[in-house]
Amino acid sequence: MALDLPPRSLGLVIVESTICITLNIASLVGNGMLCLAVYRNPRLRSTTNLYILALSVGDLICAVIEMPLTSWTLIVGKWIFGDEICQLHGFVDVFSTYCPPATMGLTAFNRYIRIVKTSRYRTIFSPWRSKLWLTIVWFSLAGYLLAARITNWQRYDFVVGFAACSVEHYTENRKLFHYCFVVAVYFGVPFMVAIFSYYNVFKTIRHHNLEVAPNLHNVPAVTQTRITIQEIKISKSIAFVLAGFFLCWMPMWSLSLTNRFNPTPVPRIVPLLVTFFVFLSSSINPLIYAATNNGFRQEFRKMLLCFKGKTIVPRRMRAGTMVENIELRNPLPNMNLAESKGNVTYTAILKVSANGSMF
Repeated sequence: MALDLPPRSLGLVIVESTICITLNIASLVGNGMLCLAVYRNPRLRSTTNLYILALSVGDLICAVIEMPLTSWTLIVGKWIFGDEICQLHGFVDVFSTYCPPATMGLTAFNRYIRIVKTSRYRTIFSPWRSKLWLTIVWFSLAGYLLAARITNWQRYDFVVGFAACSVEHYTENRKLFHYCFVVAVYFGVPFMVAIFSYYNVFKTIRHHNLEVAPNLHNVPAVTQTRITIQEIKISKSIAFVLAGFFLCWMPMWSLSLTNRFNPTPVPRIVPLLVTFFVFLSSSINPLIYAATNNGFRQEFRKMLLCFKGKTIVPRRMRAGTMVENIELRNPLPNMNLAESKGNVTYTAILKVSANGSMF
């Protein structure tokens, strides 16, 4: 196999390596902070955030193993780490290609059950079952890749265009089986599940906004829904993550399908840009969480400002007007029996003074 990159000018070497190193640092810092935020704040340890944490861990694996080796290869102009490291690098490359879409599909299905099939959520996504689904997805993929490599069904070689090691097949039949299996199970099915789930999620949220929100003063109407503002915000946050992921990965899948059915040579810049887009996917997720999820945003801010000794005033304690969801678990004295059977979620507009008192 060829180990040397094509001759490049010094300026091109600097640009390529700088982009790769920047994405590597951004992924390490961002995903490290996200994992630390979940560790520091118990309120972020929900079942939905379990899948967000899993995506972050997957991105960290890519940032710790795959990105640095690719960065150094772009700097020196060739693969210098030997075949054993190439096998590890290739395994991580393929695992990080197929594991994120499968985890994304599982996350989208989690939102579907939470928003659309609320009564079944605690049964299907109980804490231990949430971990079970995630374990099945991760270990089934890792087990297949390890078994295929140990039995010499396939191996990993350095691919000059991607500046990375990736899967190589001994025969066309094995190649066809590999792509039919992993693309269908770990990309096609999760992609369809994500589309189905979020179509129904946004349909339900739209119905909630049109039918329920205008009648918040009506207790029976509010009693019929269990969708809170926080759940809607979480669903929209994950929708942005899904959109960012698929936009970053579309070049990779487009190039892979093109090479599979119409293998024509392409300029070197094309596969290299595909690699950068894949690395970008691992770098932008923490930024999306910080921009769309108040819990992560507050925790990130605390970590960034802790070295200055500044105190973050919680959102609930700031002066001004805020909107909160208030859930009444006990019936009020003037409620009739039908109104007091379920929990009632109110949207209350609270006036808060600077010292935290409400008025």
